[in-house]
Amino acid sequence: TFCPSEFCKHIIEMMEWHFCTHPLIPGYSHPSAVGIRQWAVHQMYTFCWEHNLCELWAYLWEDINQKGCFELWARLAGDKIPQLKTTVIMESHWRHIKIDYLTHFSKPQVDLLIWILVIKLAPTYYKEIDHLLNDFG
Repeated sequence: TFCPSEFCKHIIEMMEWHFCTHPLIPGYSHPSAVGIRQWAVHQMYTFCWEHNLCELWAYLWEDINQKGCFELWARLAGDKIPQLKTTVIMESHWRHIKIDYLTHFSKPQVDLLIWILVIKLAPTYYKEIDHLLNDFG
């Protein structure tokens, strides 16, 4: 294959970051569709060049990163964040809250829910955002 197995996980993670970026979501790159595409292409090209993955870069450029193809699969194609994707993310978010923090409460009071969101959940998201911004942003 043209992609060694030790690089597959990292490449998939980069593709997921590229897919999830949008001009309305700050923190990854320039807040425009053109800036995000340039950032994503440059990041992938640099990774392929540093690891001598010429065939992988050729595949990615031809099938994914060219203008027109990138907009078909990336989230940044529209002016708004896609509602379906956002709804799925929110449903998953609340499912995790119910499983991780509310297993013993079928109908929690609002003050308990707010406490869980602010004290328990927010710090984990702050750490994740900090990790993403410091390592890849």
